[in-house]
Amino acid sequence: MSTDIDFLALCRAGDLFRTRDRRQARITFVSLEDRLIGGEVEMHGACVWQGDGRWRDAPFGAAGPLDLVPLAPATGTPRRASIQEALAEDNRLYCCD
Repeated sequence: MSTDIDFLALCRAGDLFRTRDRRQARITFVSLEDRLIGGEVEMHGACVWQGDGRWRDAPFGAAGPLDLVPLAPATGTPRRASIQEALAEDNRLYCCD
């Protein structure tokens, strides 16, 4: 987990974040005194994170799938691929002998 992100400053009740395994996490409370962030993770339930975004109940405090990550801003246009172009004779990236 990157320690340069201050989740306590970023999080507000009702905000949406993601976990490392890309599940949505809705923040329900932020406790500045205890340096804890609480929320609900889809398909998991209630979770509590430390101020740096690490899941509080992680074994040995190790990074894991329930750690918080900030939402990445959408940039550029969505990438698209054409199956027809990929299957064209001049575009094949493999050889079948």
